Amino acid sequence: MYRGKDYWKNYMDKWFGSDLIEAWEDKVRIEKIQSFGKEINLEIYESTKEDAPVIVFSHGIAGYARVLLPFIMPLFNKGYTFIVPDLQGYGYNEGLKGDFEWNAHVQNLKDTAAYAKERYKGSILLGGASMGGPLAYSAASACDFVDGLVCWCLWDFSDREFMLNETRTGKATYLLIPMFKFMSKILGNMRLKTYQLVSYDTLTDSEEFNELLKKDPQAGTHVTIKGAASLVLDSAPAVIHRNYMKPVLVVQPGEDRMTPKKYIKKTFDALGSEKKKYIEIEGAAHFPTNSAAYEKWAVEVDTFIRENRL
Repeated sequence: MYRGKDYWKNYMDKWFGSDLIEAWEDKVRIEKIQSFGKEINLEIYESTKEDAPVIVFSHGIAGYARVLLPFIMPLFNKGYTFIVPDLQGYGYNEGLKGDFEWNAHVQNLKDTAAYAKERYKGSILLGGASMGGPLAYSAASACDFVDGLVCWCLWDFSDREFMLNETRTGKATYLLIPMFKFMSKILGNMRLKTYQLVSYDTLTDSEEFNELLKKDPQAGTHVTIKGAASLVLDSAPAVIHRNYMKPVLVVQPGEDRMTPKKYIKKTFDALGSEKKKYIEIEGAAHFPTNSAAYEKWAVEVDTFIRENRL
């Protein structure tokens, strides 16, 4: 059992293979940048190809950069550069865990994309898994230099139907907004267990994995009152989906119970881009615990980028 800063290795050893631990130790470079008034951690997987496409990839509400190894390594092995930030309040960043706001995370991704644009010659794509998808959309739609979007799940986090049906607060969500606003002003840094608001029981198809993550010192186990309020108040995208015209790939796990596919299909259908593609991976949970789903993901992303000459 790994503990502390090595806790992430538990997932690799048990579900994804210890070779990913070795790959991370061999291939990843750590950088830090300033974003939204704080320093954030970047994990960089750099291709040997000078003009390789660069994918800035975001974790969601439960994870952090290093947990995304199963998404990253199959594409890194195909020649892509990845830059994966620990968003504010997560991972190996300093400061209080769970202390963030929606707009801070969007800015973290915009700043990471700007870092990539400054240093690399290849095309720049934004992407994310789980809540990282909506965050990546918000950041990409605000960055003219981003060439496209590749997401594992993409939905409108501000969708009223989603908030009412898929959060623990349910029909009380909007009734609680005045309370959240008030408490944000006087107890903004007070923390709640994140999975009291958003269930982690459907994160994977493994109860053992879900329970393990709830104890991960780097993961999204807590959220401040102001952070929780921002998810409701600030998550509506500044650019509506029908006005987004750049290429978009959406890969959706077919048996996703955390973000059911009806919300993803609704958002995908609303996208204005003529170069959009929806792929569903049959039988896959929200965060699959088998490598086959990630191999399929990598093939679809690689094919999409090549087809669109990104």
